[in-house]
Amino acid sequence: MTTHTVARILGVHDSTVKRLSASGKLVGYRTKGGHLRTDAEQVAAYLWQQEEGHPLHRVREELVGYLRGLRLHFEQNDDDLLIEVLLGCLIVGHEEAFHSMVGHLFTIYPEDVLVLGPILLRLLRMIETRHAKLEMSIADEHRSAQIIRDTIVRYHFAAKAVFRPNGKEAIVGCARADAHDISALLVRSVFMLRGYTVRYLGANVPNEEFTREQERWKADFVCICRTMPSEPGEDQQLLRSLMASLDRKRSYRLILGGDWSAWCEPVAQRHDKIHIVNTLKGLDDLLRASA
Repeated sequence: MTTHTVARILGVHDSTVKRLSASGKLVGYRTKGGHLRTDAEQVAAYLWQQEEGHPLHRVREELVGYLRGLRLHFEQNDDDLLIEVLLGCLIVGHEEAFHSMVGHLFTIYPEDVLVLGPILLRLLRMIETRHAKLEMSIADEHRSAQIIRDTIVRYHFAAKAVFRPNGKEAIVGCARADAHDISALLVRSVFMLRGYTVRYLGANVPNEEFTREQERWKADFVCICRTMPSEPGEDQQLLRSLMASLDRKRSYRLILGGDWSAWCEPVAQRHDKIHIVNTLKGLDDLLRASA
């Protein structure tokens, strides 16, 4: 690991890592070019022996893998190993280690759901894939999804403590029959990050409630999330009242996030207030452009 990577993991300045290495508290080595490098095993040993207050101090068998995953995340923009380690924790039921590692990620990215969100969404998709392949029981799938959900809720309340309202409002919820609201929870965090007061409706929202809530709160955005693939008939039924409202008032924007049918694409092209967004970054770009 580079000095800068170790510094980010420990939450200290680069010069502190160099001093720890010089004092022998953190064992490292020099490359042929004279650059200081530290192995994941040595960083783990330092965290276990020296840093009782650090979020990772109590993580044991997963710690070295997690640190290696962080190195790839920081130095190569590769999250595969990081997600694999987090998934392994969920599968074997090491929930305390999972929360400690995700809590550590919160300290690195305290206000950036655009980094944490995709990691948690990929983790959820891997769990759903394993369940679909009968490699995970329904109980384990539900338990793991709930732990991820709890993690996002923790992030929400941490972000709420530093929330800076911009005077605008958003309605966020999942389409009817969509039981998983994890993606919608992350969407809520993106809106909050940009200062929107969010009226969160949760999962499996009846079609008419989106229109009713928009009229009630005079929201600037209505964002409907889908985690399950939809059919054209479902989408037509869901969007009929919202499209009529848009045509009548055009005072707000409608965002369709997730796995919508191809029927929605030409509809969005005809309405400049309807947007299909497939990523959290795409949503953030839209909110920035609308500011």
